[in-house]
Amino acid sequence: MIIFLHGVDTFRSRRLLQEMKKKFIKDVDIDAQSLTWLDGQTATLVEISEKINTGSLFVKKRLVVIENIFKNKKEKIFTELANYLKKFIKGDDNIIIFRDEEINTKDKPLRAEAKKLLTFLNKQQYVQEFKALSNSQLLSFIKKESSQYQKNINAPAASLLINLTSGDLWLIAGEIKKLSSYVSGSEITLAAVKEMTPGSFSEDIFALTDALSARNRTLTARLLAEQYEAGLSDEYLLTMLIRQFKILLQIKEALDNQISVTNLAAYLKLHPFVAKKGILQAKNFKTTDLKNYLNILISLDFSNKTGQGNLATELTLLIAQL
Repeated sequence: MIIFLHGVDTFRSRRLLQEMKKKFIKDVDIDAQSLTWLDGQTATLVEISEKINTGSLFVKKRLVVIENIFKNKKEKIFTELANYLKKFIKGDDNIIIFRDEEINTKDKPLRAEAKKLLTFLNKQQYVQEFKALSNSQLLSFIKKESSQYQKNINAPAASLLINLTSGDLWLIAGEIKKLSSYVSGSEITLAAVKEMTPGSFSEDIFALTDALSARNRTLTARLLAEQYEAGLSDEYLLTMLIRQFKILLQIKEALDNQISVTNLAAYLKLHPFVAKKGILQAKNFKTTDLKNYLNILISLDFSNKTGQGNLATELTLLIAQL
C-alpha cells in the first residue's frame, strides 16, 4: 500500500501521519520494530528498498515513512523510485507513506522526472492534499481543538486568535493548549485571548532567536524554560524555531539579492509584522550561521520523529554549545 500526503498545511498532514503511526503500532507492531522513518532529501533507492524488505521474525508488515522526497537533489531517484514502486504495489502488504510539503509551485516547479513521480503518486488510492484552511474552516478547527481540552471558545475569541497567528495552525494549536491551561472555567473568552496571546505569535520565538544570535546562553536557557512553564511542548517549540530560521534565511537571501525592504514582505509572502521583525533579526546573523542553525534544528526534528533522541535534552545541549 502506498499513501501520499502533501500540501501547504503541514500541521494537519503531520498530525494524520502521527495518527497512522500510532494505529500501526497498536494494531500491528506494539514494539515498533517494523516502523522506519527516512529523510527523503537524502534517501537513495537502495536505502528505501532495504528498509521495505527488511522484515521482522514476528511482524510481517512494515511501515516506512519517507518525508520530503521531492526535495532530493539527485534527479535519478525519481525515475528509479517510480519504476520500483510500480512493481511494489502488486500484492505487497507493506505500507509506504510519502509526506511532502507544498509541491510543484510557480516559484519552485518540479523537473520532468520529479513530475512523473508526482503523477504516479497522485494516481494511488490513498492520496490527500492538505490545502490552507479558509476562515470558516479555521473557526471549525479551533472549536474542535478546544474541545479536546474540554473547553469551548466563542466566535470573537476564535477570530482574534486567527488574526494574531495569521492562521498558522502550529501556532493556533499551541495557543489553544496554553489558553486551556490558563482558563479555569469551561470557556476560552475574548479577554483570555487578549491577555495571553497578543504578540505571542512569534514574540517569544523572536526573543529566543535574538538570544541565539547574541550567543547568550543564560538568556536563551531562561527563555526556553519559560516556554516550557507556559505549557508549550518540545515539538511545538522546535517547529516554531525551524519556521523562524527558515524565514530569517529567506529574508537574508532576499536582502543579499537586492530585494528592497519595502517590497520584501510581498516578495516572500510574509505577514508584514513577521517581515519587519525578521529584517532586524536577519542582520544579526551570517548566512552560514542561519544555515547551520537550521540544519541542526531539522536534524533534531528528524531524530525526534524517529525516536532517536530526547528533544528537550538536545535543545539544552544546543544552547550549551553556543
